Amino acid sequence: MPRRETAVAILASLLVGLSACSREPAESTQIGQTPVPVEVDRSSDEWAGKEADLDKIGHSPKDGSPYLGPEKAPVVVNVFTDFQCPVCRRSADPIKQLVLDRPDKVKVVFRNNALPTHARSHAAALAARAAGRQGRFWPFYDRLFADPSALDEAGLKQTASDLGLDVDQWQRDMVDPKNAEKIEQESAAAVRLGVPGTPGIFVNGIRSTGWSAYRNLRWDVDKEIAEGEALAKAGTSLTDIPAVRIRATADRNPKSPGEGQVNADEWAKVLLAD
Repeated sequence: MPRRETAVAILASLLVGLSACSREPAESTQIGQTPVPVEVDRSSDEWAGKEADLDKIGHSPKDGSPYLGPEKAPVVVNVFTDFQCPVCRRSADPIKQLVLDRPDKVKVVFRNNALPTHARSHAAALAARAAGRQGRFWPFYDRLFADPSALDEAGLKQTASDLGLDVDQWQRDMVDPKNAEKIEQESAAAVRLGVPGTPGIFVNGIRSTGWSAYRNLRWDVDKEIAEGEALAKAGTSLTDIPAVRIRATADRNPKSPGEGQVNADEWAKVLLAD
C-alpha cells in the first residue's frame, strides 16, 4: 500500500472508537437504498454493497448464524451488530462488498450484540432470527436497517408480511426460547472478546470496534488473504487457516483497560461457530 494510504488507514483506525455504538444512548441516522450509477467508486462507503444480490451471496441457516459468501474461506469476518445502532447502519451495506470484491476468499458472519441502551434492538434481533428460520434473514436485515422507525411490533410484523413470510410461524419463532438464548450468547461473547460496543468486527483474529471506512476493512482483509495464501503454500488446509490465524493474532490486539490475557482457543471457538 502506498505510504499516504497507509497513513490514512492508521489514522482512521485510531479514530474508529469515536464511531461506534456503546452502552450509552446515541443519536439515529438513516441510510437509503439508491440505484447504483454505472461509473461510481464501489469502494466508497456511499456505494459499497449497494449492488449485492443477497439471493446469490446470502445464507440463512435455520438455527445457525447467517453469513455472506462461501461456507469455507481463508478469511472469516465476524460482525457483531445491533439493529438500532446508527453506526451499524453505516456498515450494513459495505460489509456485503467484501464478498463481491474478494469472492471465494471471505466469509462474513452476522452475530447479534443487542445493546441494553437500545429499547427495540432485542426485539429486532428476535424478528430477524425468526425470518432466518424461513431463509429470509438477509432481506429482513436490509429492511430493519433501511427504516429504523419500523422497529416497533407493528413495523416488524409488517416487514414479515411484506417479505412474504408465513407470519404465524414467524411469530411463533420469535418467542422460541432458542432464539433468545442464541442472541444472549452472542451478546455475552462480544463482551468477553472485548467488543462491548457496536459494530464489533473481527477479521480472523484482528479486532476493532466501530466503523471507519470500507477501504480500511478491505485492507485488513487483504492482509489476511495474503497470510492465508502463505499458510496454504506451507501445507495448511483451507479449513484450518482461519483458526490458525485467529490463534496467532488474538493476543496481539491492543488491550482494553482492565483486559487480561486473551484465550485464543476461546476466540477461535466463538468466531468460527456456526
